[in-house]
Amino acid sequence: MSISEQAGQDDLSPQAVTTLSLMAAVSVATGYYIQRLLTEVGGEMGLSHALLGLLPALSQVGFAIGLVALLPLADSLTARRVLLGVIPLQIAALLLIAVSADTAMLMVGCLLIGVAGMTPYVLPPYVSLRVSNDRLGQVTGMLTRGVNCGILLARAAAGVIAVHLGWRAVYVVAAAAMAGVLAAVAKVVKPQIPGRRIGYGRLLASMAGILASEPKLRTAALCQCFNFGSFNTFWLGSTFYLGQHFGWRPDSIGYVSVLGAAAAFCAPLAGRATLRFGPHRTRAAAFALIIISWLLFADFRESLIGMAVALILIDLGATLQDISSRTILYTLAPDYRTRLNAVYTMAMFAGGGVSSVLVGFCWVVGGWVAICALGGSSAAAGLAVALRRSPSNGG
Repeated sequence: MSISEQAGQDDLSPQAVTTLSLMAAVSVATGYYIQRLLTEVGGEMGLSHALLGLLPALSQVGFAIGLVALLPLADSLTARRVLLGVIPLQIAALLLIAVSADTAMLMVGCLLIGVAGMTPYVLPPYVSLRVSNDRLGQVTGMLTRGVNCGILLARAAAGVIAVHLGWRAVYVVAAAAMAGVLAAVAKVVKPQIPGRRIGYGRLLASMAGILASEPKLRTAALCQCFNFGSFNTFWLGSTFYLGQHFGWRPDSIGYVSVLGAAAAFCAPLAGRATLRFGPHRTRAAAFALIIISWLLFADFRESLIGMAVALILIDLGATLQDISSRTILYTLAPDYRTRLNAVYTMAMFAGGGVSSVLVGFCWVVGGWVAICALGGSSAAAGLAVALRRSPSNGG
């Protein structure tokens, strides 16, 4: 059965979707363990702060390389073949970090973890082809929950393992977990026959053409760019604020992610909301919720309880926007859904990169209030795009 013929086939059980969501969480977490382990790694290997800062950046660069160079292959070689190829590479990268004896090995391992970290970005388009339209929002929500929980809980898990077994053990455990993901791929991800074979060069070049021809993709990419920029602004800015204003230690700040992960468990409910109210409406509502959360962050900046409420709201809003935009994307042509996801995810990382640069500047200029202004402005820009491109306005 070709990719086009598979679109809308409801042949994934709820148990299979849960397994795929867990696979996405385990895989995406591999690129974020290092953020919690910088102090331990630097202390053991004698690295300067400048070199330590490069380690998480290399994983992000690797993600970008993988998105451009490897992710589109799933439209030509099928999701199963891509996953069976990149997961062993990711396991090797994790073990390389675990046994690294010098800075060069460590840096290569961090880069390769990102390059091979395609699992959470290959799975959503694959799943969208194998569920009926009335399950699409809910299933997309479950996968989004997996990705968000993986990102948010990676730091907490890395901290617990490192305290008891050392930082290298984190990557040994991660490699074992990815071996489990590889076994699950062989069992759960079904073989596919692509609609048509496309040469590698044409496959990469086609993404620009898809972006130019699909206005819904351009809108979704812009919305996710602003959404993730706002989301990233909080997680970076709160590190400065909680540390300097409340005197929290880095390990305590890391546990804030557990609260964010709790909010991520509402993702399937957000998926159902997109089905009931329509993804264009829920996308606009999501940005409104994020704007409200930033107002609360600014107004209740002296109250940890008030900021906790705002944190839950911003996580809910960010999740709802992502699910809404993906639901819209997955109504487009099935033959290039992975490339749609590649463009969409590249826009997300672009928003995160720009916000990362601006957060430090805003903190120096205006502290937490300036951080709130940056995050709120990003969400307001996303809302403007969502409203301008809604169906009622011809979008």
